[in-house]
Amino acid sequence: MKRTLLPTTLVVLLSVFNYSCSSDEADDKEIICSDSQLGVNCPDTNYINNSDSQYVLPWEIGKTFKVGQGNCTDGSHSLGQVQYAYDIDMPIGTNIVAIRSGVVVKVIENFKDLEIGTVGAIDEANVVHIEHEDGTEAQYIHLTYNGALINEGDDVNQGEIIGLSGNTGKSTGPHLHFHVMQALNECEDTDPRENYTWYSCNSIPLTFKNTSENCYGLLEKNLRSEGYTAQSY
Repeated sequence: MKRTLLPTTLVVLLSVFNYSCSSDEADDKEIICSDSQLGVNCPDTNYINNSDSQYVLPWEIGKTFKVGQGNCTDGSHSLGQVQYAYDIDMPIGTNIVAIRSGVVVKVIENFKDLEIGTVGAIDEANVVHIEHEDGTEAQYIHLTYNGALINEGDDVNQGEIIGLSGNTGKSTGPHLHFHVMQALNECEDTDPRENYTWYSCNSIPLTFKNTSENCYGLLEKNLRSEGYTAQSY
């Protein structure tokens, strides 16, 4: 069988072009999703690229914290309402900032912090809820006693300090639990009775624009021991 020989210069050019394309594709994958090699929170979920995210980490710029529990994990972050929640290990009294601008719609701050080794009731957690302009709602949970630094009806800006972390409610230790609920008009009415409504809402997947890559959301500390640092944005 005859073989057609290409000029040496053309062969070199083609080789460089092919290498450049495949190398760029590999680099893109590495830049966008290298953390997928460590494991993913919810394999079937389409997370927004963190560079396109509307959200920032709920702690101050320059601070670093680790994820105690991520998304789609057994127990309290399994399927359903808090599927896309995060638990962030942090000492009681740590400043919490708004992950997105909005209006404060709920504040509870009258419960005392638990002693280490005890677990409280689910309805005895101090919370701050902030509704965003698209109807989604960020919920910050387990805040410390008198730990809300804003009031219901207040407008808050992204990155503004809104409260202090704590250890209240159904908690096994000091941490911040937070998640964002879908807008009410996207929730499902699960009440079969005529003229009655009972909405079932779920949390939504989150990525964050002011930290290192997190294209599958924030990874737990057993996968990312260095945690995540909040950067300027």
